Amino acid sequence: MILKDKRLLVCAELVTGDFICDIGTDHGYLPAHMILSGKCRRAVAADINEMPLEAARSIFMKESISDKAEFYLSDGLKNVPLEGVTDIVIAGMGGELISRIIAADERAKKCGAAFILQPMTKAAELRKFLAENGFETDCEKGVREGRFIYSVMRCRYTGNCRSLTPTEEYSGRLDPDISLDREYILLQSDRLSNAAEGMKEKYPERSAELMKISHELRDICEKSAGRI
Repeated sequence: MILKDKRLLVCAELVTGDFICDIGTDHGYLPAHMILSGKCRRAVAADINEMPLEAARSIFMKESISDKAEFYLSDGLKNVPLEGVTDIVIAGMGGELISRIIAADERAKKCGAAFILQPMTKAAELRKFLAENGFETDCEKGVREGRFIYSVMRCRYTGNCRSLTPTEEYSGRLDPDISLDREYILLQSDRLSNAAEGMKEKYPERSAELMKISHELRDICEKSAGRI
């Protein structure tokens, strides 16, 4: 089995332990890849729906690695044992849903695992939630999949709660010196600018706030470009 999804490949890159738990596993490609590559010795695959979970079981059976995996029908982390798990991946969902999954289970703060998160939408809201609830992000990377650029972030609960600036919410730990990360930040700037223009007449104060953030994001990238 060859993993081709670039988002999942970056998630795999950010895994540092040897026991992965994939929440919303879909067809189980990521945990299977981690076992087959030798990066992980064990895997947990969980999904809220039975059909994708059966597809995951089939992949593991086909690759003769079923003995190294456990499968759980679960709404988020709810039914999943986390003992020994080193890395929890939640990818391919909206940032708000990822936030709810983490907030719904106190074990997220106690299990000691790293969380590798790949939001499809609402990444800024996810970054805000993580910071305010004591999760520290130590790494974030941009990844292009088709015509879209997404962010993959790795965080761990430290108990250090803090508030992000609006600019931090939209840029996270991305590095503007890296071309793909810079492109991601510039796209956020453009989206905020377009949103600001659309609400300028009806909501002038909010429009001005968004435009200010947009300009700050662009300034970050322009300063970076000047160093390259």
